[in-house]
Amino acid sequence: MLTRSALRNPVMILMVSVAVVVLGYVSVTRIPVDLFPDITMPVVMVGVMYPGAGPRDIEASVTEQLERAVSSVPGVTYIESTSRQGIATVRANFAWGTDVDVGASDAIQRVQQIMSALPVGAQSPFVIKMDISNFAVVGLNLYGAGQDERALYDLAYNVIQPQLERVPGVSTASISGGLVRQIQVIADRDALAARGLTAQDVVAALGGANFLLPSGMLKVGDVDFNVFAETQITDVDRLGDVIVRPGADGRAPVFVRDVARVLDGAEDKTNIVRVNGQPGVNLWVRKQPGANTIQVVDRVLAEIPRIRGIPPGVKLEPSFDQSTYIRQSIRSLVNEALMGGLLAMAVIFLFLRSFSSTFVISLAIPLSIMATFILLYFLGGQSLNTFTLGGLALGVGRLVDDSIVVLENIFRHRAMGKDGRQAALDGAREVAMPVLASTIATIAVFFPVIFLVGIARMLFIPLTLTIVFALGASYLVSMAVIPPLTARFSASSLDASARAMGPVMRAWQAGLDWTGATYERALRWGLRRRAFVLSLIAVLFAGAM
Repeated sequence: MLTRSALRNPVMILMVSVAVVVLGYVSVTRIPVDLFPDITMPVVMVGVMYPGAGPRDIEASVTEQLERAVSSVPGVTYIESTSRQGIATVRANFAWGTDVDVGASDAIQRVQQIMSALPVGAQSPFVIKMDISNFAVVGLNLYGAGQDERALYDLAYNVIQPQLERVPGVSTASISGGLVRQIQVIADRDALAARGLTAQDVVAALGGANFLLPSGMLKVGDVDFNVFAETQITDVDRLGDVIVRPGADGRAPVFVRDVARVLDGAEDKTNIVRVNGQPGVNLWVRKQPGANTIQVVDRVLAEIPRIRGIPPGVKLEPSFDQSTYIRQSIRSLVNEALMGGLLAMAVIFLFLRSFSSTFVISLAIPLSIMATFILLYFLGGQSLNTFTLGGLALGVGRLVDDSIVVLENIFRHRAMGKDGRQAALDGAREVAMPVLASTIATIAVFFPVIFLVGIARMLFIPLTLTIVFALGASYLVSMAVIPPLTARFSASSLDASARAMGPVMRAWQAGLDWTGATYERALRWGLRRRAFVLSLIAVLFAGAM
């Protein structure tokens, strides 16, 4: 039915083929490009910060409470907990196939229920979903001009990071290295004791003098005025003027400067970044889920020269580029696929000895690949990665098998004296079911992949889908595209272009004739000695086992 419709409407087949090529090109430009398929680990991390507490106190007062809460979340298979200085974390591992978003939401609800059981001073819990693809795609170094670590961190945090996070496809730009500015109030224990004060009195005084408070509105007649009062301290030196205890009963007031030193310093240094021996800062740019890694990298690198606010002499240079390996891997796979296609066409030409027949069959490769790209794009959630492209490279030789069988049978009917259209119809219809059976048999080889679980399933399902789509498309091409094209060529399998090669084709034909004759003699010998051949096969099978 498919071949008959194709022969009746060759122009329609041509238009459909052109549409497949155009849509395939558009699809391949829009499919995300990444190193691996999208892998979402069914893992949720729950943590609570408890500054100042040691690991033993964290385990007894925080970690155990979190474990009880998280272990009751539906779908959790097992949990792992860690107690460190000032922080407790619980890693909840869910069964594969569980919706991690739902699991994270359930974990938040369970933890909120036990917040009252946590000690005073414990901060609000945080929940993180593990994503194996949430690694940095670009690393940048910031250094130079004699800037110290605090100045570099301020420049990265206040100037560069916001501009990078506005780049399309960028999720976050995290900073490592440098020093974070910190206003430190260092109390003098003896001065506090002499005045009958404690460090908590200093903390309360600073909190009461430095806060954000809306001042409301002032109504004057028919006009409402917004009132703005300075309730926050913007000058570090003014912190020393904060009154810790007001004067009373003849006592002078006590200021912060009387019992403490105010320093404009930095947080404790936890990591050090050096670029060519100079102090530096690293910025790690991460992409949004589903974004094209190569496009995001190109946009970030193009944005670097356009970043405003960088002082003269300060350099912002890329130090890591994940797209380099992705480009190399994809380029290698594309080259292998092209090489495989060219070798397949060369072998086809050597056996068919016809440029026109080779051209007709070779159309099955690009049409099948383009149709595969269309299906991958509209399926959603797929990307061009080492596994999908590896599937194409693996199946590129198989894409022409159906077309070869159909073409050879059509030429056999042409040799019977039938006209081009009738030979194409009879030849394709005669082998339609065997070709379909062989295609389904090949696809069935990949059927057990659906029983895989875990990361293996996420890696090999895209490869399997790619091969299945390509093989299905190759069958449609062999049944709908090959017959109309073949009907327009002459019946001879040796056209003028092949005969022009004269001696080469004659030598090759002689080799094929000798191979065919040798195979025929071996086949006749084996048919006369069936018992011996079957016994030999059994021995070889047993040896292989």
